Amino acid sequence: MSSRNLAYTIAFDPPGDARHRALAKMLTSSLLKTYFDGDILVFRNTEAPLFLVERKGLEEIYIETPEVPEAGWADLAMRWKYLAADRIETGRYDKILFLDCDCLALRNIDHLLQGEWDIACQPEKGISISCPQFSAFLTDGEMGEWRRDGINSGTWAVRGSKFHEVMRQWARIDSSLALRGRRASDQPAWNRLLLDTDLRVESFPDGEIQFPMFQHPRFPAYHKAALTHNLGGTLTEKVHFTFGLYMQSFYCDPSALFLQFLDV
Repeated sequence: MSSRNLAYTIAFDPPGDARHRALAKMLTSSLLKTYFDGDILVFRNTEAPLFLVERKGLEEIYIETPEVPEAGWADLAMRWKYLAADRIETGRYDKILFLDCDCLALRNIDHLLQGEWDIACQPEKGISISCPQFSAFLTDGEMGEWRRDGINSGTWAVRGSKFHEVMRQWARIDSSLALRGRRASDQPAWNRLLLDTDLRVESFPDGEIQFPMFQHPRFPAYHKAALTHNLGGTLTEKVHFTFGLYMQSFYCDPSALFLQFLDV
């Protein structure tokens, strides 16, 4: 098994929109700028590439998506987290990392993929798994029994040799009949999978992934994270926030030199 890792994301937009493309471009650029020592893969549903000039270690795959109602685009993209498995050659990779396109690397993330685990995940600390965004596949007994945090389904990693097995299990659960109302589409199935699996599951190191628009709004804390997941707010608000954080992280210095270039 190779020691090389893979990070991938999904950038699907309805016709005439480009906001997920913009987020994916900032995410992949941030991984490159922080010297991620692995391959990067973007699944996009627009024919034009994200980058006009080829980036070493970055591959873009065009997926022709069906016409769906505007409200269905998010669900389609979320299902591609596991549907993309058939397009990934797992034998080349030790660990495979999925990141929602509204993530941003603030520094190198290679250390997040170290360890003897089979699955690494990110809890939303203090938010119970019995909340609606996690609990669609919990039984009535489990709703009162479990005392654990819900797990975010937009930041996770799986050992390459286990990847297809885990993705098949996720797809099976996600297509089964929910036991209660569903929110956050794929996320309840991800939490059910983690409850049932016999694989070794660990959380990412504490504080290394933060949710600045949701749980961790204090800049002194989240700007020290290795990775931010900018969930919460509207899609446009995500683009604006991520753009500001991207520019601050990679183009700002105490003299505001980049701003001076813009003013020339």
